[in-house]
Amino acid sequence: MASEDDQDDDKTEDATPRRRQEAREQGQVAISAEIVAATMLCAGLGTLLVSGGLLAQNCAGLVVRSLETLGTRALTPLDAVAGAGLITGSLADVALTLCVVIVPLWLVALLSGYLQVGFQVSPKAVKIDWAKLDPSKGLKRLISLRSSVRTCMALLKVLVIVAVISLTAWWQVPRIAGVAGNDLGPLLVAMGGVALRCTAAALAAILAIAAADWFFQRWQHERDLRMSHRDLRDEHKATEGDPHLRARIRSIQRELAQRRMMSDVPEATVVVTNPTHYAVALRYDREEAGQQRRAPYVVAKGVDEVAQRIKAVAGEAGVPLHENVALARALHAQCEIGDEIPEALYQAVASVLAYVYRVQGEAARA
Repeated sequence: MASEDDQDDDKTEDATPRRRQEAREQGQVAISAEIVAATMLCAGLGTLLVSGGLLAQNCAGLVVRSLETLGTRALTPLDAVAGAGLITGSLADVALTLCVVIVPLWLVALLSGYLQVGFQVSPKAVKIDWAKLDPSKGLKRLISLRSSVRTCMALLKVLVIVAVISLTAWWQVPRIAGVAGNDLGPLLVAMGGVALRCTAAALAAILAIAAADWFFQRWQHERDLRMSHRDLRDEHKATEGDPHLRARIRSIQRELAQRRMMSDVPEATVVVTNPTHYAVALRYDREEAGQQRRAPYVVAKGVDEVAQRIKAVAGEAGVPLHENVALARALHAQCEIGDEIPEALYQAVASVLAYVYRVQGEAARA
């Protein structure tokens, strides 16, 4: 018990959606059997009130028919066919009578269970678990909080129902005494009214107990699903992967992306730089203009070390470097690799490209 309580104390975090789904698939849901029993009792009482007369007539008719044919059948040899027909006819009459009560109870039981937990097929819940046959674990379950509460709830339910019925009957004593000297009919009617009131009071008490049990089952279910910090880490690792491995993968992906980016730098038209921090390589091909690209686009960008590498690769490939602090910052902030420059920067980039073309033209004529 102490070790189990210590483990429960470590589980202080609310269950994650995945933990709840796994518990549901295993049949671990917050369902109150008291709710099902209470609704079935209410349905049974309602069925008797609505169709009690019909049930009584059917039962009386069955008894009358049995008594009427008793003398004849007692003098007639009973073979297998006649016996089977007699049993089949009696069972048919009894089944039709019982279906009036059983079918509504069955439907109400299904509905009350569905409203509590919804529809869920859980093959794991009916799978044989040999660990449950362990006597030590069975003893722990017997002396656990859940079993103690169930025992107390059973005792409390019996005591409350007996007390409610006793008080209701005690309040009806004057009414019973008032019809004590009457004929059998009025007396039976009075006794039936007392019985109905006692039954209604008992059902009200059962519904109150069922509501309390429903809240307890919800609380117990949430408590059973709680997770420790280690459980959260393990689940996160299982769903998202090892954080170290993911960090390594992201590092490799960044490195591959930088390599592809650096391979495009020699194809750039100009590299706009901030002398120490930013570098953005732009490409503008007049043959591509109007076909694939409408404006210059970014082929590479970076800050600090990456910016220095871009400038180094551009210098080796003979790509012009143009220093413009404001434009470099704006291009780096507003554009991703492969994006065309925004219209707000058209004029600034156009002046840069004009300068580059003029310098390249002068160099070509020289």
